[in-house]
Amino acid sequence: MHTILWVPSILVPLVLMPLKDGLKPDTYSFGKIPFTLMQIGVFYIMIYYLYPKFFLKRRIKTYLLTIIALCLFIAIFSAYIHTWIDGKFEYPNFIAGISVKFLISIAVMATGTAFLLITYVIQEQRLQSENLRTELGFLRSQVSPHFMFNTLNSLVSLARKKSDKLEPALLELSNLLHYMLYESDEEKVSISKEIDYIQSYIDLQTLRFGHHVRISFEAVKPQDDFNIEPMLLIPLIENAFKHGIGMIEDPEIIVQLKVIEDEVLLMVQNKFNRGSGETKDKTSGIGLTNLDRRLKLLYPNRHVLQMASNGTYYNASLKIQMHA
Repeated sequence: MHTILWVPSILVPLVLMPLKDGLKPDTYSFGKIPFTLMQIGVFYIMIYYLYPKFFLKRRIKTYLLTIIALCLFIAIFSAYIHTWIDGKFEYPNFIAGISVKFLISIAVMATGTAFLLITYVIQEQRLQSENLRTELGFLRSQVSPHFMFNTLNSLVSLARKKSDKLEPALLELSNLLHYMLYESDEEKVSISKEIDYIQSYIDLQTLRFGHHVRISFEAVKPQDDFNIEPMLLIPLIENAFKHGIGMIEDPEIIVQLKVIEDEVLLMVQNKFNRGSGETKDKTSGIGLTNLDRRLKLLYPNRHVLQMASNGTYYNASLKIQMHA
């Protein structure tokens, strides 16, 4: 790239410009060589010293003044050399030469600064993109252990009761694990598969609690399927089962999932007991904190997450606009 930039810059004044004026290259070129070489030198001073030391540290005024001073020095010095080679001094031509060389130098430095700035912006965008992918990967890696922690608690409960429902529960868990291992590893999954995953999770909880908990799940798959971040909806449902079961009279969990065109609306309700004195473990809040962060990264300004209670029910709702 540097070769492509400088070879034409050197050949044009040495060869092409003299021919244009009807002169021999050797009678014209020596006055241009110092100017070109000084431009090259100042250019590399700019990109390797001035730009990182002043421009990137927001010392823009110092950067610009230094560039202007160097360009003025190049113009005056090369004009003197050109006059000395010609052997004659004409004040108007001398001033005109300084002006032209100064403007050329400024143009070269401005082009170099613009190129460096564009390169910097591209690198920053790539870095942000890499950081985004890294953070999303970390957040998604947290989802599976958190889910397994809650699900295994369900199976332990069935095992303690020596329930006949343990075997079908293990089969449901197998379906869930298959999704987690093979489907959720993709960057996006279809909304239909995500609904099937939620259905399997609710079926597993239904096997665990049976008629002791009223569980309602209503979901309609869209006619036009589209993709969504995997395991993005389950944290709200997990939270309802975690905090809506226990020292609660007639526990009830209601889950409604609506997909209207490209808008996803999830509503989750569960009874709760404000005075139950529930003890939080170290995993409390991980799922919802994780969900909030993922939504901000994936759907900025395109989602609404709300959670509130009316004294008897805890209501959580999530609306996602899939396309900007």
